[in-house]
Amino acid sequence: MATSRKFSKERLALKMSLAGTVVLASLGVGYGLYVGSNAILLDGMFSLMSMGMTGLSLYTAYLVAKPDDHHFQFGYAHIEPLINVVNGLLILVTCLFAFINGVQTIVSGGHDIVLEHALIYAVMSTFCCFGIYFAETHIAKKVQSELVRVDSQEWLIDGILSAAILVGFLLVMALDSLGYSQWNRYVDPILVSALSLAAAVLPITVLRRNLKEVLLVAPQDGVQKKVDRVIEKLAEDYHFEDYTHHFAKTGRQYDLEVNILVKDEKYWTTTRQDQVRQVLWDALHDQLGDTWLSVTFTGQARWL
Repeated sequence: MATSRKFSKERLALKMSLAGTVVLASLGVGYGLYVGSNAILLDGMFSLMSMGMTGLSLYTAYLVAKPDDHHFQFGYAHIEPLINVVNGLLILVTCLFAFINGVQTIVSGGHDIVLEHALIYAVMSTFCCFGIYFAETHIAKKVQSELVRVDSQEWLIDGILSAAILVGFLLVMALDSLGYSQWNRYVDPILVSALSLAAAVLPITVLRRNLKEVLLVAPQDGVQKKVDRVIEKLAEDYHFEDYTHHFAKTGRQYDLEVNILVKDEKYWTTTRQDQVRQVLWDALHDQLGDTWLSVTFTGQARWL
């Protein structure tokens, strides 16, 4: 029941995000073209791209809740970090192209914008983006969802973009009042270049974390140390001849394989083997949650 509520809240957050991206993408692209602002157009394009990725994340949330089947016999957990990697790459590429476009516009002499309409969009977008970001952050922490957490980071980037655009347009008004209106043409492309560089930090962080899971890199954190300690104590208590273990995290699922070398076949009955499995599960279940656990016993060191 608790797992069902978790998935329900996760999907609700992603549906809310999808609705928000539809509205902001339409406003951003429309306003950006109307007022002639590349910064607003970038914001709208970012929302448009987020719309597709949020839809994909929502579909992934349905998939990872499904049990393993004939086609995916290890379940669907591995799809989650893969989607996050794709998401991060798309955001990073968008930031790169926006930066190049901003620099090219500065070199070519900048361009004018329709300030009044641009301010209306900047205020609406900033309020909406940060509102959804805080709502998703709360849900992500409550249900421990990496999908919602990554999606909330997109809203944070979009909110920072919108807030910086708002500050930039207020700067244009200040320059006008001080008699430096000749510099107004450069404010929009400077905003685009600066914001695209700043926004690139978050997708790089997402890529670094999720690529490790896609590549099955062992978690370098307290969970790995906990697993090491538990198995080491188990080896001492039950006097294993030798053992090896392999540990990885894929999405919201941990995979733990333990191979144990034993010599006395009469002593290591199936009942005793199951006892070791149960002790291991009891010690790690609270911390690892839905873990794919495999414990094998062998009399030959070659199978370790």
